[in-house]
Amino acid sequence: MNGKKSKHIFLPAVKYILLAVFFLYTVFPFFWLLLTSLKGSREIYDFPVHYLPRKATLENYREVMQMGDFGKYICNSLFIALAGACLTVLIAGMSAYILSRMEFRSKPVIFMIYMMTQMLPSAVGFAPLYILMTRLGMVDRLFTVVLILTGGQIPFGTILLIGFMKGIPRALEESALLDGCGRVKTYFTIVMPLARAGLFSVFIFVFLACWNDVYTSVLYINSAAKKTLTVAIYSMIGKYDINWGSVAAGTLIAMAPAILLFGFMKEVFVENIAGAVKE
Repeated sequence: MNGKKSKHIFLPAVKYILLAVFFLYTVFPFFWLLLTSLKGSREIYDFPVHYLPRKATLENYREVMQMGDFGKYICNSLFIALAGACLTVLIAGMSAYILSRMEFRSKPVIFMIYMMTQMLPSAVGFAPLYILMTRLGMVDRLFTVVLILTGGQIPFGTILLIGFMKGIPRALEESALLDGCGRVKTYFTIVMPLARAGLFSVFIFVFLACWNDVYTSVLYINSAAKKTLTVAIYSMIGKYDINWGSVAAGTLIAMAPAILLFGFMKEVFVENIAGAVKE
């Protein structure tokens, strides 16, 4: 009896200890970023290391805010993230609906192509895409970045939504079709509202991917006025010197919208993951 009681206490204790260790491992980088952003430039390089700032300062945040056209950088990042997320949701939603509802000869091939794109590293397509966009005269345009990021996220969004679309009863669509709705109208008036949890989750995924993107924006954006926030932070890293305090402050500012978005939408996100894997 005592052995069972000890086991009943020991296992939950081990579980909570492991969770606490994992939590500290996850949170520590953010905590370190915050501490670094509050230190002066000299204090960051002190040895031995002082973990807590001797005198907290907001000078690094002030430097970031005064860097170039900071408001414009945020607007550029928001445009790319929102446009990319909305386009992906629109196209991936329709693609998932077709693959989950209709039967046609090339369906397995299309699905296999979508799966294969998830196995290839994104860097594989950088060179040919850049050559193509250069020849089309689409370099140094924000919408070019949106198109490329959207194209990379559509297969992922489609695969995620297929399982969720299968969970929507066909009877509702058949009733709408009998009432005179076409396929397109049925999708927008019946299927999309029912699949909103899945579509919102894809929106979150893609928004975060576009917001955090660095390499695509670095490749295709040359004008200072069209820089995104992440590229502006990346530009703080010089060849011989790095202002770690400003980099930490800029990184925290860039992370804020993503953390807030995920915090507000976490329940929808979890709901969609459950819907996507149940089939």
